[in-house]
Amino acid sequence: MLNKLSSTAILKQLSIRRAITTQSLLKPIATTTFTRSLFYNQKFFNNRRYKQLTKSNTLLTSKMTLITISQSLDEAFTKNKIVPDVVDDFETQGLLSIEYGPTELVTLGNTLSVSGTQHKPKIQLTLNSPTEDGKIESINEGDKFILVLTDPDAPSNSDHKWSEYLHWLVTDIELPNLKTESGEPEISHFIDATQGKEIFKYVGPGPPPKTGKHRYVFLLFKQDPNTITIEAPKDRPNWGTGTPSSGVRDWIKANAPGSKLLAVNFFYAQNEDN
Repeated sequence: MLNKLSSTAILKQLSIRRAITTQSLLKPIATTTFTRSLFYNQKFFNNRRYKQLTKSNTLLTSKMTLITISQSLDEAFTKNKIVPDVVDDFETQGLLSIEYGPTELVTLGNTLSVSGTQHKPKIQLTLNSPTEDGKIESINEGDKFILVLTDPDAPSNSDHKWSEYLHWLVTDIELPNLKTESGEPEISHFIDATQGKEIFKYVGPGPPPKTGKHRYVFLLFKQDPNTITIEAPKDRPNWGTGTPSSGVRDWIKANAPGSKLLAVNFFYAQNEDN
């Protein structure tokens, strides 16, 4: 627990890939919790970079991520075998902040309750600054996105006959407010699934008894702009292929091969009868 740390003090303690101007982006943090590699502000932000207008014009100011550490993200993906079980190694583009409720935040492998994750969460993408070599991309007008939630541990982490199990799939998501009022690229984007095509509706975690902890992995892709039509998976288990351990990686290659993975986040959940 870190108490009464200003944003300047945080920046001095961390090596951060993205150059952040403290005065323009961040306000002092009165109370901050450091959970693994994420900083979550426990007060609502007043800074407009962390505000998004929902479709009903309700202002969304939530406990979203303040700072990302790319190296720590990559280490978490490898340690928990998100890479290579779910996706191949990739260049992290930013952080996917996910909030089911005030006490149900997804923080790179924490354990959440099954009952607390049965409804759609709030999701926000905070981007790294684009680089000249193109490894870190910018978001432009007309870009669309694919949102995924998948379970690589179905029915258990030792038996993958249903893996991966598809929990949520939304394509063609469009993002509003790509520019700030001053015309600069917006770095923080609310991911509104209603602005896309919900191919498979959200189904919350349902790990069977005696199967241990399951990984529930959120992925956000920048959708292949050359993709005209996307074929829906035939079913949720194995993403409809009938092949154990088949899932989002194979589906993307078959349907939108030019899509680029931007960000990943994940949590664990298990049946109470374990």
